[in-house]
Amino acid sequence: MMTEKYLSISLHNVAETVSAEWAADADRLCRVPATVGAALNETARERVRHPTGSEIRFVPRSETDEIEITLSAIERTQVRTFWGSFQPWEPIEIGPEPKTLELTLPDRLQELPTRGDTGRFDPHVCRIAFERFQAVAVHAVSGNCRPPTADELPDQRYLAYGTSITEGAASSATHMNYVSHVARNCGFDALNFGCSGSAYCESAMADYIATREDWDVATLALSVNMANTGGFSPDEFEGRAEAFVDTIATAHPEKPIACITLFPYFDDVIESGDPAHARAYREALRSIVDDSPHDNLTLIDGSQLLSFSGLTADLLHPGDDGMEIIGRRLSKKLCNI
Repeated sequence: MMTEKYLSISLHNVAETVSAEWAADADRLCRVPATVGAALNETARERVRHPTGSEIRFVPRSETDEIEITLSAIERTQVRTFWGSFQPWEPIEIGPEPKTLELTLPDRLQELPTRGDTGRFDPHVCRIAFERFQAVAVHAVSGNCRPPTADELPDQRYLAYGTSITEGAASSATHMNYVSHVARNCGFDALNFGCSGSAYCESAMADYIATREDWDVATLALSVNMANTGGFSPDEFEGRAEAFVDTIATAHPEKPIACITLFPYFDDVIESGDPAHARAYREALRSIVDDSPHDNLTLIDGSQLLSFSGLTADLLHPGDDGMEIIGRRLSKKLCNI
C-alpha cells in the first residue's frame, strides 16, 4: 500500500490507516478496510486492526543515508528491522510514547553484492516488521528514501487466512510462524489474514479476499475457532465454509487455493475431548473440496502437517518447533502448486 502522506515508503499487508486512538497525530496500521471490519464479528473486527505480518518498507537512496521512522503502539511491543532477508540482532521496543528509529544500511551489507544468495528480498530493502500483539501507528518518516521496486521484492505473493495459529499466536516472533516459514521456503511475499479466536468464515472476509488481485496462491485454514470456541455445529461449519471457499475460488479460478483441515489439537486426544467432532469438521472440508466444481481447489490434511509434540502446553497452538514443521511440510505442497 502507498499513501499520499508517506510517499517515500510502502506499507505491506496494510489496507488502510486510521487515526490512532492513543496518539492524535499518528496513523494506525490496519490489515483490512474499516468497511470490511464492520461486517465481521466483534473479535475479528479488532484483530484485523492489528498489524500481524505488516511491514513498513523502504530503500535508502544512497547507502549512507539515515532514515528516521517514528512509531508508537497502544501498549508495549516489539518491532524488528530486517534488511532484505537479513535478521536484526535484537528487536526494538516501542510503546505509547513515540519512538524514532534511526536506520542506516549496515556497513557489511553495503559491500554485499546484490546478485547472489541474498534471499528473496534485495538487501537494500529495509523491512520494519510488526508483531500481532498490539496496535501500532506511524507518526513520521524523514530521510532520503523510496519505496521498493518490484524487482527488489519476491515475484509471488502468498495469502493465508485462518485462526490464531495462522497469526502465529504462540510463535516467538512474527517471522517464526508457519506463514513466514512458507514464504521463506517458497520465495513468496506473505499476506497474513489470520484472525485469532474469530476466523468464522464470514462472507465479508471472503468478499474482501475475492476482490484482491495482489496474491498468487492462498491457504484457507478452516477453522478450529468454529470447532472450539465458536459453537458451530459441523453442519453450520460446512455451510459457512462452502460459501467462503466458493466466493474466493469463483473470483480467482486461475489461482491455486489450498484448504487446510484442522491441525491436531486437544479434542483429538484428551479424555474430555471430542474426536468425533474434530473428525466431522475435517470430513466436512474434505467434502467441500471434493464436491467443488473449481479445479483450482486442493485439500491439505492439517493432521498430517503436525504431530502433537509440536504443540504448546495448551494442546492447541503450535510452538516454534511446530510452526517450523508446518511450514516445511506445507511448503512442499505449495512451492510448486
